[in-house]
Amino acid sequence: MNRRRVEQCAFGGVLLVVVGVTAFFTWPNYARAHQLAEEGAVLDAKIGHLVDAESEVEERRTDLARLRDECDQICLGVPTHPDVANLMKHLSIGVNGDTVIDQTFTVRGTPGSAGNNRFEILPLVVEMDTTFEHAFDMIRRVEKLNRLVRVTSVQMEGSRQSFESGSGTIQASVGLDVVYERSDKKGAR
Repeated sequence: MNRRRVEQCAFGGVLLVVVGVTAFFTWPNYARAHQLAEEGAVLDAKIGHLVDAESEVEERRTDLARLRDECDQICLGVPTHPDVANLMKHLSIGVNGDTVIDQTFTVRGTPGSAGNNRFEILPLVVEMDTTFEHAFDMIRRVEKLNRLVRVTSVQMEGSRQSFESGSGTIQASVGLDVVYERSDKKGAR
């Protein structure tokens, strides 16, 4: 073999090695790198969406906290028991024999349920012999409570004799619904 033939064989061998390395190592790794680059681009897009979603979640958390604060300020509380004694204490007007002659709190009937049995309603009636201003003041006191008590009825009647004598007293009956959460079945808020 002459030198030229040896050089051609060596060149052919080197070429075969280069083609073999390219075919079996470089090209598959290049294809895999290209696939990984595409997956990376997809993941980058997802990360961008996640960052947007995280900022949106944070905005919604802030809005939820604000709305809960507003709800606490606006909405009346619903206790887990009727606490009629405390309610009577807040609504009671001092009997003085002149402008407030008598005042009676009476529970009428048994508690009913409301709100898919989540709440119970205790009917309460406040009867009083008093002036119109004091009867109206008792209704205002109900409105100012920080718990849910509904005024269901108001009946007032006065006698001509009362107004002619100058006392100006009336017989008032105010029906109330005392709303509280059932203790045996608490609902989610």
